[in-house]
Amino acid sequence: MSGRAGGGQPATLPPAGWAPRPRLGPDGESVLFLDETSGRSTLFEFTDLPVAEPIRRWLAERVAGQFTTRSTVKRLPTARSLVDTARHFAVVLSEHPVTVRRPEDVVAEHLLAFRRRYEHLKPRTVSGYVENLRRLLRDDERLSPDARAGLAAIRVRAMSRRDITKRGYTEVEWQEILTAVRHDVRAARDRIHASWRLLVRYRAGELPTGSEDVTLGRLLDGFERTGQLPRKVDTNGTPDVHRCGGLVKVAGMLCLSPDELAAFALLLVSLTGQNYGTIAAWPAAHFRPDGGLTDEGLALVESCKPRRGPDREHMVIALEDLITGGDREHRWSRSPLRVYRMLLDLGDTARRLSNSRGLFTGRIAKRTVHTPSPWITALTSQHVQRWAAARGFPTATFAVPGGKPVVSVRRLRLTAIERRRRPVAHTAATMRDTYLMPHPAVQAESHAVVAATLDSEVSKARDHARVPVFTQNFVDLARSDPQAAAQQAGMSTKQLAGLLDGSKDTVLASCQDHRASPYDPPGAACSASFLACLDCANARALPHQLPIQLAAIDALEQLRPHLPPALWARRYAPRLDQLRDITAGFQPAEIDHARAGISDGHRQRVSDLLEGRWDLH
Repeated sequence: MSGRAGGGQPATLPPAGWAPRPRLGPDGESVLFLDETSGRSTLFEFTDLPVAEPIRRWLAERVAGQFTTRSTVKRLPTARSLVDTARHFAVVLSEHPVTVRRPEDVVAEHLLAFRRRYEHLKPRTVSGYVENLRRLLRDDERLSPDARAGLAAIRVRAMSRRDITKRGYTEVEWQEILTAVRHDVRAARDRIHASWRLLVRYRAGELPTGSEDVTLGRLLDGFERTGQLPRKVDTNGTPDVHRCGGLVKVAGMLCLSPDELAAFALLLVSLTGQNYGTIAAWPAAHFRPDGGLTDEGLALVESCKPRRGPDREHMVIALEDLITGGDREHRWSRSPLRVYRMLLDLGDTARRLSNSRGLFTGRIAKRTVHTPSPWITALTSQHVQRWAAARGFPTATFAVPGGKPVVSVRRLRLTAIERRRRPVAHTAATMRDTYLMPHPAVQAESHAVVAATLDSEVSKARDHARVPVFTQNFVDLARSDPQAAAQQAGMSTKQLAGLLDGSKDTVLASCQDHRASPYDPPGAACSASFLACLDCANARALPHQLPIQLAAIDALEQLRPHLPPALWARRYAPRLDQLRDITAGFQPAEIDHARAGISDGHRQRVSDLLEGRWDLH
């Protein structure tokens, strides 16, 4: 880092006159790509495309425009996919009956032909080609309006990159993978620490003379200093090396293997929710705000995520140690900071001997034609695949329901984000819409939360609109002690008397004060519909109104089959619920007695109410 507080070097600018290397070759038909991760360069040739020279130059120019220093294309696989798309499009142009000699000759039919060429592939694969083609040709002024319209019009079924079939792991699958990961990390830690203890004892002269430990200590001492083990002329290990287990075993006593590096990466993905590729590129250099004087706190690590764009790709990630107390063995494997520090410690020998600055540094089992160096300084997805295969985890082709899960860094990160419920190197909207929303567990939880909230709001509304019921016991009290009953009801004795004698009756209830309506100015007579009385705070229900209320319930239930469901639910369902709430305040015997007292007059008044005739009076 460039901060002076950590003792780093000051930030520098390029020398005067510096310019990035041109991506388009002098011939106009070759494109240079520089991989920012590895520093390697790749030259893509377009001279063999089966199209006219202006088209070859045009496609090369469009690809070169995506390889600039401010582009989000930072790694070779992404660059290859763009080049492959350009090549596929050139083949389509060469085979189409409408001849194309210049970019201006491209028409919408060529773009549709490109789409149709890959009908047999999976929608996700086709969508990748289509999106790459749009990326290459977008904003190209040489395209005709017809071609630009065709480019925008091509569609792919299920084109979204969000693959909801790739769901997060279940709790059982999650624990099964992490158990294997922690086992490997723990075994690597114990092996390297034990080897270092042996080496320290050897250098201190504490080992018995002539013992096997002395021989092993001597080999480890030489390897730790030089990175080499004694070999014979035929490059095989000496007898001492073979007696201690061989070249691979002895070298591995102080270095992490590729499988162990992959296990560390998977563990950090599960703890942080960061992308596997981002974690694999972490440097060993970091900054500790506490100066490294405590076992807790956090470490700040510089990281890069090119997909975020040139202005936001560089990030500083905080690795924290928030777990306190508890079992120490349980704690380290659940702390991003402690796992990071352990990886720094275990990889120190390999990092020093290989002159690597990366966090993930180890030693491969043996050199091959493709790996002339014994040191591994970069992790890829293949390392995860090999780790999974060695631990008995199947590939997607051979996975069976109920068996071991397929190890996928995408699903691992998805599960980590789902469990954390916090954005990780993306916005809250991306986390919600892309990572959480498609998953059944989150959807079920969301449905439960929404349902509970709606039920709560409905209950509040019903409580607010529920008509107070004066029971027969209250009526008896009002007749024997009007003052006490009025005080209990929160009204004057005059108002209570009007309710009891029926002079304040509306159709389905009684009104405490029809000149204090919430629907009209104070002092004005209420002009609302009599059905709206059930929503009014002035409404009161008394025992003598129970027969007409029961008649109204019967009428509403009979009306339901004859109305559209939406109309019924909007206009009459709330009234039926309110009437049922009122009648629930009476005893079954009272309801039976009231039902027996329903008259034709009651039914007629209810009919007039529902048909709106009362509102015309």
